[in-house]
Amino acid sequence: MKNPRPAAPPSVLTRTLRKILPPLILMPSVAFILSAFMTWANVGFGDAYLSTWGRNFLSSLVILPLILASLGPLERLVNRLFPFLHPFARKIVVSLLTAFAIESVLALAVTAINSPWDSSMGRYWWLAFSRSLPVGVLIGLFMAFYVKPRLDRMMQAG
Repeated sequence: MKNPRPAAPPSVLTRTLRKILPPLILMPSVAFILSAFMTWANVGFGDAYLSTWGRNFLSSLVILPLILASLGPLERLVNRLFPFLHPFARKIVVSLLTAFAIESVLALAVTAINSPWDSSMGRYWWLAFSRSLPVGVLIGLFMAFYVKPRLDRMMQAG
C-alpha cells in the first residue's frame, strides 16, 4: 500500500491571491447592490437611472473600504460591551450595527450626489437609507454568518 504524497505548501502567489481576491470581489458586489437600491430610492427607474447609478457606484467603491475598516473595532466593542450575550446574538448585533453604519454613510454620499443641497436633502437621505436598509441587513447577516467565516479560513490557510 502506497502512502499518499504530502501536499506541497501553497506558493507565495497562491497565498497572496487568497488574501487579496475575496475583498476585491466582495466589495464591488456590495457596492453594486446597495448603490442600485439607493439610486432607485432617489431617482426611480427612469432615463437618469443608469448614469446616476454609475456615479453612485463609483462613490460607493471609494467610501465602502473606509466604512469596512471601522467594522473590526465595532466587532471588538460589541464583544467587550456584551460578553454575556451568546456569540450568535453578538453576531446579530454586529450585523445590524454594520448595516446601519454602511447604509447611513452610503445614503449620505448618494444623496449628496443626487439631490439638491436644500431642505429636501433630509427627505432624499431618508428614502435612500430606509429603502436600502433591508438589503443592507440581509447583506450584513450573510457576510457575518457565511462570508466572514470562509474568508477567515481562507486567510488562515494562505
